[in-house]
Amino acid sequence: MSTILNFETLFGDRVRDSGAKCTTAQIDRAIVEAVKRYTRVRPIEAVQDYAGDGATFDFALPTGWVQDLSTIRSLEYPTGERPPSLLEDDDWQFYRSSTSVVKIRMTVVTPSAGQTLRVTWTKPHQVDVNGSTIVAQDEEAVANLAAAIGLRQLAAHYANTVDPSLAGDSVNYRSKSSEYLKLASELDMQYRAHMGIKDKDSEILAGGTFVDVDRTSSLNQDQLTHPNRLR
Repeated sequence: MSTILNFETLFGDRVRDSGAKCTTAQIDRAIVEAVKRYTRVRPIEAVQDYAGDGATFDFALPTGWVQDLSTIRSLEYPTGERPPSLLEDDDWQFYRSSTSVVKIRMTVVTPSAGQTLRVTWTKPHQVDVNGSTIVAQDEEAVANLAAAIGLRQLAAHYANTVDPSLAGDSVNYRSKSSEYLKLASELDMQYRAHMGIKDKDSEILAGGTFVDVDRTSSLNQDQLTHPNRLR
Protein backbone atom coordinates (compact mmCIF):
# COMPACT_ATOMS: atom_id res chain seq x y z
CA MET A 1 0.00 0.00 0.00
CA SER A 2 1.37 3.40 -1.00
CA THR A 3 1.84 6.18 1.53
CA ILE A 4 2.52 9.89 1.19
CA LEU A 5 6.23 9.00 1.20
CA ASN A 6 5.71 7.05 -2.02
CA PHE A 7 3.94 10.04 -3.56
CA GLU A 8 6.80 12.30 -2.46
CA THR A 9 9.18 10.00 -4.35
CA LEU A 10 6.98 10.05 -7.46
CA PHE A 11 6.82 13.84 -7.18
CA GLY A 12 10.63 14.04 -7.04
CA ASP A 13 10.99 11.77 -10.08
CA ARG A 14 8.93 14.23 -12.11
CA VAL A 15 10.06 17.60 -10.80
CA ARG A 16 13.81 16.99 -10.40
CA ASP A 17 14.13 20.00 -8.10
CA SER A 18 17.93 20.02 -7.87
CA GLY A 19 17.94 23.36 -6.07
CA ALA A 20 15.58 22.00 -3.40
CA LYS A 21 13.30 24.99 -3.85
CA CYS A 22 10.29 22.85 -2.84
CA THR A 23 10.24 21.93 0.83
CA THR A 24 8.71 18.66 2.02
CA ALA A 25 5.77 20.62 3.43
CA GLN A 26 5.19 22.29 0.06
CA ILE A 27 5.39 18.93 -1.74
CA ASP A 28 2.87 17.44 0.69
CA ARG A 29 0.50 20.36 0.14
CA ALA A 30 0.72 19.81 -3.63
CA ILE A 31 -0.09 16.13 -3.09
CA VAL A 32 -3.05 16.99 -0.85
CA GLU A 33 -4.39 19.42 -3.47
CA ALA A 34 -3.98 16.78 -6.19
CA VAL A 35 -5.90 14.26 -4.07
CA LYS A 36 -8.74 16.78 -3.62
CA ARG A 37 -8.97 17.31 -7.38
CA TYR A 38 -8.83 13.57 -7.98
CA THR A 39 -11.66 13.10 -5.46
CA ARG A 40 -13.93 15.43 -7.46
CA VAL A 41 -13.58 13.13 -10.45
CA ARG A 42 -13.36 9.70 -8.84
CA PRO A 43 -14.50 9.81 -5.19
CA ILE A 44 -14.97 6.90 -2.85
CA GLU A 45 -18.56 5.66 -2.94
CA ALA A 46 -19.88 4.60 0.46
CA VAL A 47 -23.17 3.34 1.88
CA GLN A 48 -24.77 4.03 5.25
CA ASP A 49 -28.00 2.51 6.54
CA TYR A 50 -30.47 4.20 8.90
CA ALA A 51 -33.05 2.22 10.86
CA GLY A 52 -36.57 3.59 10.71
CA ASP A 53 -38.76 3.97 13.80
CA GLY A 54 -41.95 5.38 12.31
CA ALA A 55 -41.33 8.85 13.76
CA THR A 56 -37.86 10.11 12.76
CA PHE A 57 -37.62 12.01 9.48
CA ASP A 58 -34.34 13.91 10.10
CA PHE A 59 -31.13 11.89 9.83
CA ALA A 60 -27.53 12.86 10.54
CA LEU A 61 -25.13 13.11 7.62
CA PRO A 62 -23.13 9.91 7.06
CA THR A 63 -20.10 9.34 9.26
CA GLY A 64 -17.04 10.82 7.56
CA TRP A 65 -18.98 13.37 5.50
CA VAL A 66 -16.74 16.24 4.28
CA GLN A 67 -18.42 19.53 3.47
CA ASP A 68 -18.02 20.68 -0.16
CA LEU A 69 -16.45 17.36 -1.17
CA SER A 70 -19.02 14.73 -0.20
CA THR A 71 -22.23 14.31 -2.19
CA ILE A 72 -25.30 12.10 -1.99
CA ARG A 73 -25.69 9.75 -4.94
CA SER A 74 -29.01 8.16 -4.01
CA LEU A 75 -31.48 7.36 -1.23
CA GLU A 76 -33.15 3.96 -1.23
CA TYR A 77 -36.32 3.24 0.75
CA PRO A 78 -37.38 0.69 1.59
CA THR A 79 -34.34 -1.48 0.95
CA GLY A 80 -34.44 -4.97 -0.48
CA GLU A 81 -36.83 -4.36 -3.35
CA ARG A 82 -36.09 -5.43 -6.92
CA PRO A 83 -35.42 -3.17 -8.71
CA PRO A 84 -34.19 -0.90 -5.88
CA SER A 85 -36.77 1.64 -4.73
CA LEU A 86 -34.86 4.91 -5.17
CA LEU A 87 -36.37 8.13 -3.87
CA GLU A 88 -36.90 11.11 -6.13
CA ASP A 89 -34.88 14.30 -5.59
CA ASP A 90 -37.91 16.10 -4.16
CA ASP A 91 -38.50 13.34 -1.60
CA TRP A 92 -35.64 14.64 0.58
CA GLN A 93 -33.53 17.72 1.21
CA PHE A 94 -30.60 19.00 3.24
CA TYR A 95 -31.91 20.74 6.33
CA ARG A 96 -30.00 23.06 8.65
CA SER A 97 -31.21 23.16 12.24
CA SER A 98 -30.96 26.04 14.70
CA THR A 99 -27.64 24.59 15.89
CA SER A 100 -26.27 24.79 12.30
CA VAL A 101 -26.09 21.01 12.05
CA VAL A 102 -26.99 19.88 8.55
CA LYS A 103 -29.23 16.83 8.35
CA ILE A 104 -31.01 14.79 5.71
CA ARG A 105 -34.72 15.54 5.98
CA MET A 106 -37.28 13.21 4.46
CA THR A 107 -40.02 15.40 2.98
CA VAL A 108 -42.50 12.76 1.83
CA VAL A 109 -42.04 9.49 3.71
CA THR A 110 -41.10 8.66 7.30
CA PRO A 111 -39.15 5.39 7.49
CA SER A 112 -41.24 2.83 9.35
CA ALA A 113 -40.06 0.65 12.22
CA GLY A 114 -38.36 -2.43 10.83
CA GLN A 115 -37.54 -0.67 7.55
CA THR A 116 -34.18 0.73 6.45
CA LEU A 117 -33.22 3.95 4.67
CA ARG A 118 -30.02 3.44 2.66
CA VAL A 119 -27.90 6.43 1.67
CA THR A 120 -25.26 6.06 -1.04
CA TRP A 121 -22.78 8.92 -0.83
CA THR A 122 -19.25 9.94 -1.73
CA LYS A 123 -16.28 10.76 0.45
CA PRO A 124 -12.79 12.05 -0.32
CA HIS A 125 -9.66 10.00 -0.73
CA GLN A 126 -6.92 10.12 1.89
CA VAL A 127 -3.15 9.88 1.58
CA ASP A 128 -1.00 9.93 4.71
CA VAL A 129 1.93 8.17 6.37
CA ASN A 130 -0.18 5.10 7.01
CA GLY A 131 -1.53 4.49 3.54
CA SER A 132 -3.67 5.65 0.65
CA THR A 133 -7.19 5.04 -0.62
CA ILE A 134 -6.22 5.82 -4.22
CA VAL A 135 -6.40 2.76 -6.45
CA ALA A 136 -3.05 1.53 -7.72
CA GLN A 137 -3.78 2.22 -11.38
CA ASP A 138 -4.44 5.91 -10.63
CA GLU A 139 -1.39 6.61 -8.44
CA GLU A 140 0.89 7.66 -11.31
CA ALA A 141 -1.81 10.00 -12.63
CA VAL A 142 -2.28 11.65 -9.23
CA ALA A 143 1.50 12.00 -8.94
CA ASN A 144 1.48 13.74 -12.35
CA LEU A 145 -1.12 16.18 -11.09
CA ALA A 146 0.77 16.86 -7.85
CA ALA A 147 3.97 17.47 -9.83
CA ALA A 148 2.12 19.84 -12.16
CA ILE A 149 0.94 21.82 -9.14
CA GLY A 150 4.49 21.91 -7.73
CA LEU A 151 6.02 22.92 -11.06
CA ARG A 152 3.67 25.87 -11.34
CA GLN A 153 4.80 26.98 -7.90
CA LEU A 154 8.43 26.71 -9.02
CA ALA A 155 7.61 28.64 -12.19
CA ALA A 156 6.14 31.44 -10.07
CA HIS A 157 9.28 31.40 -7.91
CA TYR A 158 11.66 31.80 -10.85
CA ALA A 159 9.43 34.33 -12.60
CA ASN A 160 9.88 36.61 -9.58
CA THR A 161 13.56 35.88 -8.93
CA VAL A 162 16.17 38.57 -9.52
CA ASP A 163 19.83 38.14 -8.56
CA PRO A 164 21.58 41.56 -8.70
CA SER A 165 25.00 39.93 -8.33
CA LEU A 166 24.74 38.17 -11.69
CA ALA A 167 24.67 39.55 -15.20
CA GLY A 168 21.21 39.71 -16.69
CA ASP A 169 21.94 37.13 -19.37
CA SER A 170 23.94 34.67 -17.20
CA VAL A 171 20.89 33.11 -15.63
CA ASN A 172 17.65 33.23 -17.57
CA TYR A 173 15.09 32.87 -14.83
CA ARG A 174 12.18 33.62 -17.12
CA SER A 175 13.27 30.84 -19.46
CA LYS A 176 13.40 28.42 -16.55
CA SER A 177 9.95 29.55 -15.45
CA SER A 178 8.59 28.91 -18.96
CA GLU A 179 10.15 25.44 -19.03
CA TYR A 180 8.50 24.56 -15.72
CA LEU A 181 5.13 25.83 -16.96
CA LYS A 182 5.45 23.75 -20.13
CA LEU A 183 6.30 20.60 -18.16
CA ALA A 184 3.43 21.30 -15.73
CA SER A 185 1.03 21.57 -18.67
CA GLU A 186 2.27 18.27 -20.11
CA LEU A 187 1.86 16.46 -16.80
CA ASP A 188 -1.58 17.98 -16.31
CA MET A 189 -2.57 16.74 -19.77
CA GLN A 190 -1.33 13.24 -18.91
CA TYR A 191 -3.45 13.28 -15.74
CA ARG A 192 -6.56 14.39 -17.61
CA ALA A 193 -6.00 11.85 -20.38
CA HIS A 194 -5.74 9.03 -17.84
CA MET A 195 -8.89 10.19 -16.05
CA GLY A 196 -10.85 10.68 -19.27
CA ILE A 197 -11.27 14.43 -18.79
CA LYS A 198 -11.58 15.97 -22.23
CA ASP A 199 -12.32 19.58 -21.26
CA LYS A 200 -9.23 21.21 -19.77
CA ASP A 201 -11.41 23.72 -17.93
CA SER A 202 -13.44 21.07 -16.17
CA GLU A 203 -12.60 18.11 -13.97
CA ILE A 204 -16.17 16.86 -13.74
CA LEU A 205 -16.76 13.74 -15.79
CA ALA A 206 -19.91 13.43 -17.82
CA GLY A 207 -22.47 11.31 -16.02
CA GLY A 208 -25.72 9.60 -16.82
CA THR A 209 -28.79 8.58 -14.92
CA PHE A 210 -32.25 7.12 -15.45
CA VAL A 211 -35.25 9.26 -14.58
CA ASP A 212 -38.99 8.75 -14.68
CA VAL A 213 -40.42 11.47 -16.92
CA ASP A 214 -44.20 11.70 -16.62
CA ARG A 215 -45.35 13.19 -19.90
CA THR A 216 -48.96 13.59 -20.98
CA SER A 217 -50.43 14.54 -24.32
CA SER A 218 -51.83 18.01 -24.87
CA LEU A 219 -55.35 16.46 -24.80
CA ASN A 220 -54.59 14.44 -21.64
CA GLN A 221 -55.34 11.22 -23.51
CA ASP A 222 -53.75 7.80 -23.14
CA GLN A 223 -50.69 7.06 -25.22
CA LEU A 224 -50.77 3.95 -27.40
CA THR A 225 -48.66 1.71 -25.16
CA HIS A 226 -48.47 3.75 -21.93
CA PRO A 227 -51.92 4.63 -20.54
CA ASN A 228 -52.09 7.43 -18.00
CA ARG A 229 -53.03 5.10 -15.15
CA LEU A 230 -49.66 3.32 -15.47
CA ARG A 231 -47.50 6.44 -15.53
